[in-house]
Amino acid sequence: MKYPEEFNTNKELRDYTIHIIRQVGLCKSLKQTYPDIYTFFISLFQRHPEKERKEVSLITDISIRPFPKSNPYKHLTLSDHQFFIIKSNGKEDSISWNKCVRGEINPFEKRLAWAMRHAIEDQIRDFKSKNYSPCEFCKSTVNLTVDHIIKFKQLKYNFIILNPSYPKEFGKNELSQEVFREEDKEYSELWQKYHYINATLRILCYDCNQKLEL
Repeated sequence: MKYPEEFNTNKELRDYTIHIIRQVGLCKSLKQTYPDIYTFFISLFQRHPEKERKEVSLITDISIRPFPKSNPYKHLTLSDHQFFIIKSNGKEDSISWNKCVRGEINPFEKRLAWAMRHAIEDQIRDFKSKNYSPCEFCKSTVNLTVDHIIKFKQLKYNFIILNPSYPKEFGKNELSQEVFREEDKEYSELWQKYHYINATLRILCYDCNQKLEL
């Protein structure tokens, strides 16, 4: 077992961490099941750029769980594994191993995009619940998703051009996802209204949706 400080580059550390995650898979308690690997991640999490806020010094165990939005119809990939730290104060919190490897906070643009996606989740769920049609491309009736015909990133860009006074800070929900804060509710609702009027959605199966991203 190697430790984070032994690697010369972030790429080497990332490749090694990926190897470990694939080796372990999902795990309720790293401390009990893989004590050596638990020690590795304790050391890795010390690199988190917000380790004081995350209270990594209070870690008493680490759990690897399926990400809540993981697709149940496909084999779990690396991105479907979510790390949780269990702390001595009785609290749990998700933590990004990739952010620990990089040692930096996610770029602002990504955080804004995540908050904007979260703000329209109810619209996406509502559209899916009211549209029982098969995949528009292959006619599959399983593993269906909602796709933006005008891509989300284009809608986001157009909206920001019209409304450039966007929030610079974000809150976190129970899954530690970036969300708009209560004080930015007006901007969030403005975006929700814009999306409702301008977005054109359709039903695609997961595989067809993924092919559009290639």
